[in-house]
Amino acid sequence: MNSPIDHSLLVEELAQYFLTHRYTVHGAKGLNSYPAPPSIPNDGFGDLKPRVPDVVGLDQENKRIVFGIVRETRKDLDTEESLTDYNVFLDHRHAAANQASTLVVLLPPSLLADFTDILTHYIHREYWHRVTTVVSRLMD
Repeated sequence: MNSPIDHSLLVEELAQYFLTHRYTVHGAKGLNSYPAPPSIPNDGFGDLKPRVPDVVGLDQENKRIVFGIVRETRKDLDTEESLTDYNVFLDHRHAAANQASTLVVLLPPSLLADFTDILTHYIHREYWHRVTTVVSRLMD
């Protein structure tokens, strides 16, 4: 069995994805090179607590906020906390139409189908196009 990967390495991989796609990174959890991401208000989902993404940035071209989260295991995908995360980040600025916030989810290749099933089962259809899945090169 593979040993677990340090979460900060996965956050760094996600931050690099942002930079590769020309998103400005404004915060990343646990990385000295960035400030901590802000907490995002929860307007009525799950436990009602604010959420903090692993990475937050700006897509300057489309003038929208981009949230990034890491999911490492199958059980991380559909916990109550994870479902609340997805809804809070996707609901953020939802009224802004094409400038509504987007969500990037970094996960192992083996979880792509499971995540897609969860997304289509639990997340409102009008949010689907604002979710990008990224297959990690560090996780199997």
